[in-house]
Amino acid sequence: SLKRLQTDYIDLYQLHWPERHTNFFGTLAYGNAQAQNDYDTTPLEETLLALQEEINRGRIRYIGLSNETPWGTMKFLHLAEKLGVSKFVSVQNPYSLLNRTYEI
Repeated sequence: SLKRLQTDYIDLYQLHWPERHTNFFGTLAYGNAQAQNDYDTTPLEETLLALQEEINRGRIRYIGLSNETPWGTMKFLHLAEKLGVSKFVSVQNPYSLLNRTYEI
C-alpha cells in the first residue's frame, strides 16, 4: 500500500469503527453487557502494540480514532499509558449542532 501511495510512511493512521458491538447509531436503552459476549474481538492491547510496532518501524507517524465511543477512546488512552506506547492524537467522529449522537 505504501508503494502504491508513493510514500514510505503514513502521517496519520486512523482506526475506523470499533471491532466490538457498540451503540453506533444512538439506540436508546442499548444493552452493552450481553453484546460484548457475542463474538471474539482483537484485544485493545494487541491493537495498540501492533500500531506501536509500525510507529517504531517508521511506517506510521501518528495514530487516531474514527467513529469510536467515549468509552473506547478513554479505554485506548488508559491502556496506552499503562503499556507505555503512543497515544491516539485525533478523534474523527460525526458531530455538529445537527448531529449530536456522540453525546448519547
